[in-house]
Amino acid sequence: MRRAAEFIKDLKWQDLDEKTIQSAKNCLLDYVGAVLGGAKTKTGRIALEFGKSLGGWGKATIWPTRDRVSCQAATFVHGTMGSALDIDDGHRMAVGHPGGVVIPAAFAVAENNQCSGKRLLEAVVCGYEVGIRAGHILRSQQTQPISMGSGRWGSVGAAAAVAKLMRLSPKKIEQALAISATIAPVAPVTDDLPTTGNIPMTKFCSGWGGLAGIQGALLAQKGFTGVTSVVNFSASKLPDFGDSFEIIQTYFKPYPTCRYAHPVIEAVLELMKEHPDVKAENIQKVIVHTILNAAHLKAPQPQTMESAQYNIPFIVAAAVVDGKVGFEQIDERRLKDPAILRVAQRVEVRHSVEMDAYFPREAPAEVEIETQSGGFHKKMIIRPKGDPQNPLSEKEFSTKFMRLALRILNRQRAKKVWTAVMNLEKLPKLSEITGHFRP
Repeated sequence: MRRAAEFIKDLKWQDLDEKTIQSAKNCLLDYVGAVLGGAKTKTGRIALEFGKSLGGWGKATIWPTRDRVSCQAATFVHGTMGSALDIDDGHRMAVGHPGGVVIPAAFAVAENNQCSGKRLLEAVVCGYEVGIRAGHILRSQQTQPISMGSGRWGSVGAAAAVAKLMRLSPKKIEQALAISATIAPVAPVTDDLPTTGNIPMTKFCSGWGGLAGIQGALLAQKGFTGVTSVVNFSASKLPDFGDSFEIIQTYFKPYPTCRYAHPVIEAVLELMKEHPDVKAENIQKVIVHTILNAAHLKAPQPQTMESAQYNIPFIVAAAVVDGKVGFEQIDERRLKDPAILRVAQRVEVRHSVEMDAYFPREAPAEVEIETQSGGFHKKMIIRPKGDPQNPLSEKEFSTKFMRLALRILNRQRAKKVWTAVMNLEKLPKLSEITGHFRP
C-alpha cells in the first residue's frame, strides 16, 4: 500500500492530461444523474429516510432534496440512490462500479472542507485509480465463485479520495486504505438468485463502501491502524500508478440493467431493425449465449425492480415488446405485463465457454432468434455502446443525464448542473453546484 499512498500524496493537477480531467468530469456528471434518477425509486426513498437518521462528522448536501446532513449520511444516501437504477458507471477490469463508492465520499468531504473544484477532481482521479486496482486484485484472488459488490473494493478508492482531500501524510494514507479495506462490506450481489431469484436492495453495497472509506480516513487521521497486507498493489497486472489513468477506461451505461445484459439488448434491438419478422407476436424462441458470470441471470419471473435489472429473459422480452429498455420497462408496474412474460418464457440463456475467453476485458453475448414464420437470425455484440472503445456520443451522454436529472430538477437547473460540472476546475467551492439542486 505504500506505493498507492505515495501516488495519492504526490498527485498534482499538472499531472492530469485533458483526457483524464474530462473523464473525471464525465464520471461525476454521470453519477449525479444516477443519484437524481434513483431518488424516485423505493430504494432511494428508504435510503434517504435512513440516511437522515445517521450521525457523523461535517455537513454535506443531499442532492435530490438539498437536506444538510453529515458527510457519512450524504455518502450513504448517494451511494445507495445512485446504484438503484443500475445505470452508474463501471470498469471492466475491476468488474464493478467505482463511481458509486468514490464519488459520494469525495464530494461530501470536498463540500464540507470547502475545497475547490480542482481538488475534487484530483481526489476523484485518486479514488478511481486506487479503487479500480484494488478491485482488479481482489477479483483475481477469489477462489470461490461468489459475487462481490463494488462496495467491497471501492471502499479503498473512497478512502484514497478522502485522504487526498484531508491532506494526510503518506503513512496515514496507507493506514486509511488499510482500515477501509478491513472494514469494507462483504457485499454479495447475486448469491440469492439460485434460491429466490431476487437481487437485494443492498446491491453493490456502494453506500456502505463509501462510508467505510470516510471512516477509514478519519480513523487514520487520529492514529488508528489497519491491516496493510489486505490489498497488495504490487500484485496488480494493470499499469503502475501514474503510468496510465484507468479512469479513462470507465464505461457508461445507456440502459438501466446489469452491464452483462447490454450486449444482449443491443443485439435484440439491432435484429428488430434489420428483420421485420422479429416482433413480439412472432417470436418462437430466443437463445442467448453469454459468459459464465451472466449465464445465471435467468431466474423465474422477477418480483422486484432490482431483480428485473438482472433477469435476461425479462429484459429481452421487454426489448422485443416495447422496442426499447429504459426506466419504464424495469418499473415494478411492468413486472406482470402478460405480453412481456409471454416472450420471456421463450428465452433461453446458455453459458458459452468460448465467450469466457473475452472476460473481463469484454463481456460479449450472441443472440439467436427463431420466428414462428420460419426466420432465423443471430447477432453477436462484443463491445456494447458505452464501452471506452465504443463510447456514447456527446449527444447520447447528455441525453442520458437529462433524462435522469429531469426526474427531480427542472430543465433549467439540470442544465446549470451540467455546465457547473463541465467547468469544475474553475469553481472555488462546490456550493456553486449544490445551489442548483432544487427539486
